[in-house]
Amino acid sequence: MAARKGAQRLSLTMFTHNQCQLCVHAKEALEKVRQQVPFDVKEVDIRSPGNEAWFEEYKHDVPVVHVNNEFLLWHRVDVADTVAKLQKIRGSDSTEQPDTASDDAGK
Repeated sequence: MAARKGAQRLSLTMFTHNQCQLCVHAKEALEKVRQQVPFDVKEVDIRSPGNEAWFEEYKHDVPVVHVNNEFLLWHRVDVADTVAKLQKIRGSDSTEQPDTASDDAGK
């Protein structure tokens, strides 16, 4: 695996569905985050055909956001906290991984 560069663009995946009101608020908050930390975002509708595994995993938890295919957050997006987490991830190299276990342990 190649070392990450500090300026690498992050890739976020937001797991959602069309009746998710929290997802609307999460999208708005992610736009504020994106103003400070650039990233690409892809939405995955967990109710769409082919996404049955994601539906089983997250049917009670959307929105869920992954960054670079790793869990980042769920339910609500705190702008300042998410900016800090993404900056930490973006600044990490391949030998230093972010410690998110303690951040999400109580959820």
